[in-house]
Amino acid sequence: MKAIIKITFLLMLPVLLNAQDAVRFTDKYSPYYDAHEQENDLANRRNMKYHFVRDADVLWQIETWEIIDLREKMNLPLYYPTDTLHGRKSFINAIMSGIENNHFTAFRVPLSNNEFEFDPENIILNTDEIRDIGKREEITPITIRPGVERDSLITTRWRPEEIKQILIKEVWYFDKKNSKLRSEIIGICPIREYTYNNMLRRERMFWIYYPDARSYLATVPVFNLIDNKASNSFDDVFVYRHFSSYFVQEANVYNDRMITDYVIGREAQLESERIKAEIFDKEQDLWEN
Repeated sequence: MKAIIKITFLLMLPVLLNAQDAVRFTDKYSPYYDAHEQENDLANRRNMKYHFVRDADVLWQIETWEIIDLREKMNLPLYYPTDTLHGRKSFINAIMSGIENNHFTAFRVPLSNNEFEFDPENIILNTDEIRDIGKREEITPITIRPGVERDSLITTRWRPEEIKQILIKEVWYFDKKNSKLRSEIIGICPIREYTYNNMLRRERMFWIYYPDARSYLATVPVFNLIDNKASNSFDDVFVYRHFSSYFVQEANVYNDRMITDYVIGREAQLESERIKAEIFDKEQDLWEN
């Protein structure tokens, strides 16, 4: 009898264990889902480590600046949602949250094009200062009642949905030890696009030193265009280059001038493509040498 009970218990043990530990993927829609251990827990995820590269192993390198236009289909997960939705945030809202919670700091945009973007003297101390970037105050008459008007001070501040582009500064280099062309993002600068006096204007908001922000961005989920499974983070998007962009500047002898400083229109687009082709052809040239 004891043997039969023992055998029955052993047969039922896997069923009992599964009944206690199994969590179906639909449980995440439960109001008590926080009590369950998530298989893909982004909140506790760590950012992917870069390959270690010695300075002596860098055979060639160049600094570049690229624009990510958030209106392009591939880049929409960086723009939406315009407000927090099911735990997801737009990139600008994630950045503001990270600054507000002291995960990393922001730097004021340099006054001239060739100044260092991450000067310690240009650190922005709080998010209120960021929200006041580009602030406008105007005296506007308002009607209190028919025939009676009063001047009112109207304050206009930028809105997250006005961030339509992202400027990234990165370094491309050839790692001779692993024989690979690699790139690493150095900094990120949101760009505001708005209309004032019937003119379209663009304004660089602030710089983020990307290596400092990676550990936080690795915990923020981003929408997957293929399916709704929250398996990627903002850090994944930038590290694996899951975005569309075009070059606007490269380190050069002419004070690091921008492409638009010497060509415009179609010629500027061709120059951007030239820089891209030159970078990727460099790997082949180094192999041939």
